[in-house]
Amino acid sequence: MTIDLQTLKCGECGSSVLKRTGLNEYTCEHCGSVTLVEDNVSDRLERVLDQVKNEAGRRLAAEQAQQQALAMRKVGVVVAVVLGVAVLVGVVGMFVGGRHGDTRSASGTPRSVVAAVADRTIPIDGLKLGEPRQVLVGSGSSAQAKLLVVARNETGKPLSRAGIRATYYDGDSKLDERSEMLPVAVLEPGESAPALIDMPSGKNVTRQELRVQKLAEPYNAVQGPRMAFSRVRLIQQGERVRLVGRIVNDRKDAAVVGGFEVLATLYDDAGQVIGFGHGYGQANEVPAGARTSVDVSIARFGRAAAIAAWDYRIGYSTVEASGSRTPVLSADRVIRTVGAPENFNPDLRLGTDDLLADDSERFDEKQLELLPLVAGRSNIQRPLFLTELVNRSNDAIVLAPGGAIARFGGNKADGSTAITGLAYLYPGERFPILLEPRDVERITQTRIEWKPMRRAALPGPRKPLEVKVTGTKAETGSVLLNFSQRFSYRSVEVTGSVTNPGTAIVGKVRLWVSLRDRNGQLTGFKLMDNLPAIAPGESVPFQVNVEQNARDFATVTTLYQTE
Repeated sequence: MTIDLQTLKCGECGSSVLKRTGLNEYTCEHCGSVTLVEDNVSDRLERVLDQVKNEAGRRLAAEQAQQQALAMRKVGVVVAVVLGVAVLVGVVGMFVGGRHGDTRSASGTPRSVVAAVADRTIPIDGLKLGEPRQVLVGSGSSAQAKLLVVARNETGKPLSRAGIRATYYDGDSKLDERSEMLPVAVLEPGESAPALIDMPSGKNVTRQELRVQKLAEPYNAVQGPRMAFSRVRLIQQGERVRLVGRIVNDRKDAAVVGGFEVLATLYDDAGQVIGFGHGYGQANEVPAGARTSVDVSIARFGRAAAIAAWDYRIGYSTVEASGSRTPVLSADRVIRTVGAPENFNPDLRLGTDDLLADDSERFDEKQLELLPLVAGRSNIQRPLFLTELVNRSNDAIVLAPGGAIARFGGNKADGSTAITGLAYLYPGERFPILLEPRDVERITQTRIEWKPMRRAALPGPRKPLEVKVTGTKAETGSVLLNFSQRFSYRSVEVTGSVTNPGTAIVGKVRLWVSLRDRNGQLTGFKLMDNLPAIAPGESVPFQVNVEQNARDFATVTTLYQTE
């Protein structure tokens, strides 16, 4: 539940009947939904509730006088209405008796005609709680202690925002109480879902008691087909695990759908939960035939256990033209996969669109070439190596190219260098890269792990600019290391201009200025990312000092990108 602080109403049903039921906890007496708030918010709510009570008291006192004056008149009206209803019931009874005979049962006893009243109360013992486990979520010094509880819905009815309250003890001494909602808006009959409940920090917890909070069915829900990903991947990079998926609205009734929420759960080979994550669709509404994607970051615990299986479920709603939403209930919506995640280098930046691209949208990594290494020296005479990434395709632009270059000195691994910073690379263009050895003197070989990449046809996304180099000036400089060693180095001051020949403003220009020797090999480069936006027909000057790391430069080349 969320509370509207301006109108003081329940975010689930709109009721204003709110009651404080615990530490920083408020319950809606109409629908039973519960919310937890921070201390400062709780104080504000208490003040508002007091004001509401005082205002209600003042209004009640003013209205009592009018009510007393009208009391006698109302009594007379009520008596008249009761008599009228009695007469009407008698007449109707006679008519019904004449047409349908005696209202007696087969045993001869008279039947009692009573209006049915829907009872929305769901016994809380129908939500079964598994054995709780204490787990650490996070890594290193930032890891937090949590209580893991798996709840199973055996009520036979769908549950809306089911919650669990944990009371912690040290022996017989009560320490604290914490509550947590299950990470799904609706828990279908027969479904299980995990929850992580905060534990008291810095306290010795010897036991805990769990209880299920008030249960209720969802309002205005309808039955409908389950939603599944048209394409889904479980990705692991080091300790980070993500579930990425594509949702397509392929409903036959052409309904607009939205409000997608996804729960992904990880299991070890014994079937124990070792991680889960909750996320939402990128698009708020998806018309018929359209699609959206989901990228869920999964909190993992029990890192010693490998991921042996995983599942996901998608909750969604139909969206009316008025904007109102109706949750869709679906049976058997949990989709399970047996197997480990796909592993990628932790240095790779994997975008959702790159991971979910169709085969026809992918760029062939064989069209990318890493040029031979050029040995050089830094400004403090440490060894470094220069290289370039080249797009050898004739007609395809590679979007967001990237990879991890593993470095080796002989048979010794020396870490990796990530290829990042590019939004695209056009055919024939060269992107400069710097490799710096860590534990070896020379880099003798490299291996590249490419990330999934997409392609685009010409002319592509880049706005045209004209870059001119108007002057170069060779310079020397020096740097003092550790207040004891001074090193000399060479550099080149490059001046020029960037002109916008188009009809639209170009912003966020990034310009790489590269020095080349007589053989065209790279001998130094520098990125300029502080150029201002350029209006149509205007130009801006630039000046940059580029260190010369290898042979003497002979020419200057540039590479630019726009957004």
